[in-house]
Amino acid sequence: MALYTENKIRELNETNKLSTLIEKSVDPRRFLDTELDLNKAVNEINKFLKFDSYQLTKFGEFFKIADTKGIVVQPETANKIDHKFIKEQIAKCQTKILQEDYNGAITNSRSLIEAIFIEIIEQNEGKEIKNDGKIENLWGKVKKIMKLTIDKETMPDFVIQTLSGIDTALKGLAGLSNNAGDRHANKFKTKKHHAKLAVNLSMTISDFLLDSQNYQNGSR
Repeated sequence: MALYTENKIRELNETNKLSTLIEKSVDPRRFLDTELDLNKAVNEINKFLKFDSYQLTKFGEFFKIADTKGIVVQPETANKIDHKFIKEQIAKCQTKILQEDYNGAITNSRSLIEAIFIEIIEQNEGKEIKNDGKIENLWGKVKKIMKLTIDKETMPDFVIQTLSGIDTALKGLAGLSNNAGDRHANKFKTKKHHAKLAVNLSMTISDFLLDSQNYQNGSR
């Protein structure tokens, strides 16, 4: 049995299926009603994965294999909110980079930032909103809600520069998604560093907004 298992793993080596197999082996549902320690199992597997610069990292309730050579930013606050779609996008961003589906990772990074914007707007308005698919329009509403609209009369230069940087980053993300995402014909030869840039931008901005929202609501 052990030899059969070893041979099967060798067949899967250096394929996406091996990553899926490892992730499924530490699915927390497998550990329910058992005396097995999930965290201990993850730690043991990570002892071997680290030699190839990978590690099992927790995304929401599940573990995904992450590339430690180029860590993707983990949005701590976004991971904690009870929103299934947002958690799915966070997990898919990392997984698709690992699977070298860079166009898909860019699409999911855009979906993540859109979902965060919609979550903030709907919480403020108390109702579902219609998404026209334009990040700039959603961002404009979020800025007003969170009082992030640039005001040169009251804001210091460094705050204006930071907020202007977010504006520019979101325009770039929208352009990258339109030209390199998997929702459209790919007009751009997407590389790993492009996908990581898109993912890290969306992760960082999402976390900043949710942390800011918590701060403004008095929940630090």
